Amino acid sequence: MSSLHDSVVDVIATRFGLDRADITAEATFDDLGLDSLSQIELVTALRKRLGADIDDEEMAELSAVGEVVAALESKGLKAA
Repeated sequence: MSSLHDSVVDVIATRFGLDRADITAEATFDDLGLDSLSQIELVTALRKRLGADIDDEEMAELSAVGEVVAALESKGLKAA
């Protein structure tokens, strides 16, 4: 896994109190128990921690952790 993936996993685990082992690239937000409000909170946390240039509308189109990482990588973001 990429260091960006590890950083995203860390943000999710810290923000939502989840076990890092459960946060795989294939894990969907539903799998993790994250609803649409949680996704908005995740956007805010990713902006603060990683300087991520992702908005709520973009996040709404993503459904899995790996998709979030891919979206951030496509914007040239590197791990913090």
